[in-house]
Amino acid sequence: MRRLLPRLSFAEPLETQFREWYASRVRWRRRATLWLAIGNIVLVLSVLSPFAQIRHELFGTAHDGLLMALALVLLSTSGSAIAIVSMPRLYNRCYDLCTRIITPLQAICFVTMDVLMQQHGYSLSAWMPLVVIAPYFLFGVLHHQAVYTVLAYVLAGEFAAIQSAQRWLDVAIVAFASAAGAAVHFSLQRAVRHGYLATQALNESAHRDALTGIHNRRMFDEQVRRVWQQAAREGVPIGLLLIDLDHFKAFNDTHGHQGGDICLAKVAGLLPQVARRPLDLAARYGGEEFIVLLYDAKREQVEDVCTHLHAALKRAAIPHAASATGEVTFSIGAACVAPQTGRHPEGVIQLADEALYAAKERGRNRTVIMDREYETLTTGAFRARRTGSTAV
Repeated sequence: MRRLLPRLSFAEPLETQFREWYASRVRWRRRATLWLAIGNIVLVLSVLSPFAQIRHELFGTAHDGLLMALALVLLSTSGSAIAIVSMPRLYNRCYDLCTRIITPLQAICFVTMDVLMQQHGYSLSAWMPLVVIAPYFLFGVLHHQAVYTVLAYVLAGEFAAIQSAQRWLDVAIVAFASAAGAAVHFSLQRAVRHGYLATQALNESAHRDALTGIHNRRMFDEQVRRVWQQAAREGVPIGLLLIDLDHFKAFNDTHGHQGGDICLAKVAGLLPQVARRPLDLAARYGGEEFIVLLYDAKREQVEDVCTHLHAALKRAAIPHAASATGEVTFSIGAACVAPQTGRHPEGVIQLADEALYAAKERGRNRTVIMDREYETLTTGAFRARRTGSTAV
């Protein structure tokens, strides 16, 4: 089955990201189509409908109860359920599972109606190609469900002893429609995925620092606003590390600017080790400064991260002939705050900057963490004296 009906997919976590992006993109189109289909089904098969005479002509009067069950209980109810789970709060969690359960049930309903109509010389053969194509374009990539619909169409005719040249012609048309739908949908999905990859690559390039390969200032500015709002909603703290290489001008003067670039790239390579979670971020802030954003990080976790970074840099042992230590070191100013409504992320950046300034004043190659100072901090107003900070 998989060889006959190949499915496009990315490696995780890109596949999950793509599916979330694509689902949100087509949500409104799916909802509009669903309501149109539900309205038509209820109108045509309703007891009070002006189509009642036509319905009796097509199905006879002996199957009214079954038709009402198919139309109102299965088709309309299942369609309404899909419409409900396509609402924003339920869409990502429930829509895919719901469609995979309901789509075969709806197909069986249409197949059953076709069999009943065949007994009176009529057929849904003109409608059935749409039934097998719908799973591809309305509900997403549901190749198996479309194939099951074709098989159900064939088996239902056998059980109902419908043997005629027209019947087998209808089966061939339905099978062809399913194959054509799969081919077209496969091509469209491949084009959409290629476009998505190109967009992601462009965005990634725009948010990466060309020298170090980690995220750049632009990416940090966007991420810190998102994280700040989410942390405020969930009531969790965030940690911010502002990292500055010690005596870097002297390093450039001694080892040259090419050596300085190599040094920056090596230091940058250490930072993603501590920013692995989805909402964490390591970025180049500017010049020889780097910044690390940690989501849901208490003070103890921030201290552990800073200790880990200093140890990682010590192990890297990057030579620095103009430094008293003989190796490259950095100072870290860290801030740990709980975002509050009415406050802005610029405040935590300022607090980390003040902590970094304190680390430089105390001799460099160390970390200073500030947290309590945030309560009295006025964004944009830097204090001449810093008290209450703790060096680690």
